[in-house]
Amino acid sequence: MRFTHAVSLIALLAFSAPALADEYVIMKVNGQDISSSDVQRMWEGLFPQGQAPAFDSVKPDMRERLLRGAMAEKILYGEAVKQGVDKSEKVQRELADVKNKLVVRTFLDTKTADMITEADLKKEYDATLAANKDEKEVHARHILLATEADAKDAKKKLDAGKSFEDVAKDISKDAGSAKNGGDLGYFTKDKMVPEFANAAFAMKKGEVSGPVKSSFGYHIIKVEDIRKVAAPSFAEVKDQLRGKLQDKKLNDYIGGLVKSADVKVFDAKGKEIPFNKNLPEQQAAPAAKPAAVKAEPAKPVETKKPAEEAKPAAAKPADAKPEAAPKAN
Repeated sequence: MRFTHAVSLIALLAFSAPALADEYVIMKVNGQDISSSDVQRMWEGLFPQGQAPAFDSVKPDMRERLLRGAMAEKILYGEAVKQGVDKSEKVQRELADVKNKLVVRTFLDTKTADMITEADLKKEYDATLAANKDEKEVHARHILLATEADAKDAKKKLDAGKSFEDVAKDISKDAGSAKNGGDLGYFTKDKMVPEFANAAFAMKKGEVSGPVKSSFGYHIIKVEDIRKVAAPSFAEVKDQLRGKLQDKKLNDYIGGLVKSADVKVFDAKGKEIPFNKNLPEQQAAPAAKPAAVKAEPAKPVETKKPAEEAKPAAAKPADAKPEAAPKAN
């Protein structure tokens, strides 16, 4: 089971400013102050978000290089202002865009601050558990092959007594799971392409399938275990639930504003043209399922990204294109 944090209309507007240390004047250039927070922002901009080491801890030569950069920027800014560049239409237009985005982001931050109560979260948690109380997950292995004939040959080897793990290591085309004897770990039905999932969840513990065709090739599947999905604790999914409920409430709020707004659209000649102002409804997510399953996740092929690690090579979501394997971010 997993809780789904739905992608919302306001997802791209999420914003929080970095906390800055106590501010002081760190440099003066032509009588103009440069604050420590200005330099701190420059420093943080050199690193991925949240990964900048403390500026006060950097070596003196690096500190001086950054200060020289701040100095040069301040000098150039002064010259640009002298020449009226700050008053140009282009600069004013872009400043207005930045202001609009900052105002909206700050407003949304403020709007969501106290939007969800503890009672709301508990109610959502209980509803989710009830909706997913009977969900099962399977622990399976698979051997992926290009043709049905190859899959039948692999099944003959298994029937003759060769271990599933050895055959998977020797011939499976799913490089990600082959090195582990075809092991895909535990997965829920929605984590696999339909053909693979339907076959695996119809099998019994210890059973080995014949060739199962999917868009990735032919699979021989072995079910190692079947169990009920363990629900996470409230504390484990509380933040995910909060994000989900905040998104919903914000979407409802924004939708209400749009509904009451007077909006008209015109063509290049000033003629009003038809326009549907209603925002697309958020795509319904599957019944939210408690995340943090206490189980070994299925392993993807080596080329997969971390977000896809719960999906075996040939076991990716229906729209994924794994490396000639099944479908299990």
